[in-house]
Amino acid sequence: MVNTLSPEIHQKPAKGSLTNASKIVIKDKSYDINTHYGKYEVRTDILWPMVDQLEAMLSYHSKVYQIRLEAHSKHYDGKNKEFTSDLSKLLKWLKGKGHKRVAYCWVREKDRSKHFHYHLVLWLNGHIIDKPRSVYMRWDTILGATQEWVRSTPMIHRNKPETHSKGIYTASYLAKQRTKGYGDKGTRDFSTSQLKPNVNSTETVYDYAKRTA
Repeated sequence: MVNTLSPEIHQKPAKGSLTNASKIVIKDKSYDINTHYGKYEVRTDILWPMVDQLEAMLSYHSKVYQIRLEAHSKHYDGKNKEFTSDLSKLLKWLKGKGHKRVAYCWVREKDRSKHFHYHLVLWLNGHIIDKPRSVYMRWDTILGATQEWVRSTPMIHRNKPETHSKGIYTASYLAKQRTKGYGDKGTRDFSTSQLKPNVNSTETVYDYAKRTA
């Protein structure tokens, strides 16, 4: 069912739940979402964990840097195995660069091409990274080909709710309904990290590490 009004969501949505509203309220916080002013539908069951992971990162770090990546390879099929292997390599590299925690959301899509492709959003500690280039280049190396470099999102600040909304607006492109649902039976169209919020969320956790970008 498509919700055309600005929905207020206070519990995990059912699989495949949709909206074409331009705003959404999740756990009493409002976020802009990219539906091209109601032209396209997005899945709220993807938006929900996406917001959850961004806000979890912000409970640890007063600044969070968001990076969106593309992943195209002729080796990608409907099982996700190749992509998740590539993602694991990127996460390992990031941890080696001082990122003790990384939040993410990925989605699998298939359009007119016979191959699957993926979109990925990363949320990183904004105290040690504020430019995407090093991550873009590492991702290209892992995939063995130059990917489209998507314009990055400005820094997201814990105490500036409007930046949370801007981040989710950019990330909500991943939640679009079209081009999903073509993978092998029993496989997922999307997945997220499982970062738990910092119970002392008013405190910033400083990870002192050399800046990576």
